[in-house]
Formats: sequence, C-alpha cells, structure tokens
Amino acid sequence: MDFVSDFRRVIDAGFTLLTVETGEEARARQLIDVACEALELRVTYWTATSGASLRATLEQSIDEGDVERPGEVLVLVDPQPYLEDPWIQRMLREVGLGSRRAVVVLLGSAFELGLDLEREVAAVELPLPSRDELAALLELLPREERQGWDTSAFARAAAGLTIAEAARAFELARMENDAVDAVRRVIAQKRRALQKSATLELVEDDVPLADVGGLDVLKAWLASRVRAYGDDARAFGLPEPRGMLLCGVQGCGKSHASKAAATVLGLPLVRLDFAAVFASPSPEQALREGLRAVTAIAPAVLWVDEIEKGLGAGAASGAVDARQVRVFGAFLTWLQERSAPVFVAATANEVEHLPPELARRGRFDEVFFVDLPSQQEREDILALTLRRRGRRADGISLASVAKPLEHFSGAELEQVVASALFRAFGQRRELVEEDLRAAAREIVPLATLYEEKVQALRAWGRARARRASADRRMLDLFEAT
Repeated sequence: MDFVSDFRRVIDAGFTLLTVETGEEARARQLIDVACEALELRVTYWTATSGASLRATLEQSIDEGDVERPGEVLVLVDPQPYLEDPWIQRMLREVGLGSRRAVVVLLGSAFELGLDLEREVAAVELPLPSRDELAALLELLPREERQGWDTSAFARAAAGLTIAEAARAFELARMENDAVDAVRRVIAQKRRALQKSATLELVEDDVPLADVGGLDVLKAWLASRVRAYGDDARAFGLPEPRGMLLCGVQGCGKSHASKAAATVLGLPLVRLDFAAVFASPSPEQALREGLRAVTAIAPAVLWVDEIEKGLGAGAASGAVDARQVRVFGAFLTWLQERSAPVFVAATANEVEHLPPELARRGRFDEVFFVDLPSQQEREDILALTLRRRGRRADGISLASVAKPLEHFSGAELEQVVASALFRAFGQRRELVEEDLRAAAREIVPLATLYEEKVQALRAWGRARARRASADRRMLDLFEAT
C-alpha cells in the first residue's frame, strides 16, 4: 500500500508524467488500478500488441482543452523501444511540463529517458512484497497442505522474491512432506531468483566467530551487537547497527570476518557484486533492484567485498565515469538514508582509492583496520587451520613456527599448513614441525614483496581507523626494522 499512497500523492501534487520501473507488471497494474479508483480516474493500458500505434494512442488521449483535472490515466507498458522517436519524446515532455492535459505512466523493467525527459518525470517505486503480503499469499494455499507450517518462517524465507516467484516457491514447497524441507525449498528458490539479478548472491557459508583467528577487538564489537536487533534494544533507545568498514592488509581475514558477522548476528548473508552492477546495461537500475531486494530480505548482512574497486578507483586515477559517479551517489544516499535493518559489511584493501565520503560516520558504525597477525594470532591461525583439516598439533611447537613469520598474512599462514600437509602426504607419513617450516621458507609473503605499500597502508590505519586486534606490537614492526 506504500506504492498506492505514493502514486496518489504525486498525482495530487500535480505531476503528469510518471515512471514505474518494475519487473512485476501484473502486480503493478493491480496497484495502479487501486490508486486510480481512489482518485476517481479511469485507467487505459497501451501495449505494442494492443493494435493501436503509440502515436495514435497519445494523440487520442491528450486533450489540449482548458480543464483543471484530467479524467484518465494512460499507462504505456514497455514503451522503451519507442522512446527514441523524437515526436514521442517531445509529446511526453509536454505532458510532463503540464502543457498537455494528460497523466501518462511509463511502466516497464527499465528506462533510458534522456536528460530532458528525466527532468519532467516523477518516479514511483514499487517495493518488493512485504512479509505481510507474502504471508497472505501463503494463506491462499489449502489449509490441509500447510498443516504444521510456520507462516512467519515461510514469509521470512520468501522475503526478497516477487509475488510470482514466491507463488512458484510455495507451490514447490507443497511437494515436501516435512515443514523444514519446505522452508529449505523456498530458500533454494530465493537463491536462484537472486542469481538471476547477477548483482546479488545469497551466501550460505556458516563461519562461527571462533573460526576467525585473532581480531579480538572486532569480535568483541560484533558480539556486543547481537541483541541490538530486538525490541528491547529499541525500547532502550538503541538504533539498529548500520555496519562496519574493514580496511587493511590483503589476506588478513576481512572477508572471513564479514561472513562471521552474519553468523554471530544470526542474519542471512547477501553479497553485492559491483563488477556485475557495472556490467549490466543500466548500472543504476541494477544497483536499485539489488538494494531493493536486500531491503525486502532485511534484517540481513550485506557484504560488499573490495568496495574501493567498485566505487573509488575511477576517482583516484583521475578518470571520471558518469555511470560510476551516479552509482556512487546512489549507494552513498542509500547507506545514509536506509531505514531497513541491513548491516553492511564492506571490505577494502587499497585505502588510497577509498572515497572519503564513504567512511563518514552515519554510513558505518565503525571503521576497523585489520593488520598482519601478531605472534599470538599467528599461532591461533595455524592451530585453527590444522583443526579444520582434521589434524592435531601434537609434538609441534606452533609458537616457534609462528615466530619468524611476522610478515605473513592469515591467508599465507593457511597456505603454509596446506603445503606442509602436501609434503607429509607425499612422503606417506604424519605431519611434523619441519614440514611447516619448510613450507614457510617456500613462500614469499605479500608484505615483503610490497613492503612500501604495506607501510603506507599501516600508517593510514594508525591515524584513521580503529584497530581490529588488541595486540599493538605489530603496528610498529616495520619502524623497528
């Protein structure tokens, strides 16, 4: 009903040219009918298959008489291929300017209107179905077929789907005998639907916080936010957490910590791919649809990996891409103005490419710097990696192995364990300490290859971000050498 209210509001305000960008044509038509009925306006729909040309339809619908209020709304369905016609462009612009007595609605999946026409258009957004709408859709199924189903659980699982997609998912769920399997079927359908958008991915990696080596400050900060999504937190005066920006050395666990954030908060994890956003014909529309889907799924964690590559690289290199500027502005506005409980976990490696506006308070709750692991953190990472691979550190001094590896990132420490296991397996024996040492000698860490760059990155972290780890000894490593 938000759409109906917005639609009525813009017409009451005097707008005569509207756009409704959505893939849910049937639902949009129903809601437009409801809004126009309340406004006592007739509705006429034009499509390319209706038999009449668009020019003839516009000429017939537009009356140049001096009448204060038109009695009809003309909805043009999928008009984009015809918008290149200069006559139609001019006629629509005159409608938008109010010099033609008409109300015209452009209904379609996406529009490229041109700058002149965009100035005259009022865009009305059709949000994805709310959980109440999805619950009402579920209630249409025969009661005996949904016996034992938790309606709220199914509505939550289907959040982010269109009405048509949710209806198909519920139909597939009816084939399952168990309610838990039925919910899983709906979630599987949602994963497929999100993959169609290309910009979003529903990530199911269950990463416990205990599986993140080190980063004690960050882990404690996340743990303190667990209860912040409840009603008791709102009653206490707490806002919902907005997210975190993780900057730092590559391979030190930023992405791993983002996945763990979803686990510890008990929220679904959705990844936004800016490369896919810019690969789409209309990046702005792709971003808008992705953010709209995430808002419908909320509460959720939105993971944006290497955000600087999507939003900051062009500005840093001096190249100005109009599409990138518009996408960046739209994303910043959404970060600042979002009211849905979406926790944004963004990571960045190249902080020199990071737009300063991105890190401003209000868009993220905290900016953390993830450094190379300390001695104790290196030991923890080695031990965790061995456990994940089903090995024990019996007879191995992880402290002595970790001590000379001060330039190694977490990813490189994991590679040390993998290479050592290959070495032991090839010799048909159990892992020994020398295997780990030998594997470490074969790896040249990134912090050694790019020492100057890492030094600059750590200097940035000292001044502009909060340390993700309590151990500060590694912060002065390069200054002491």
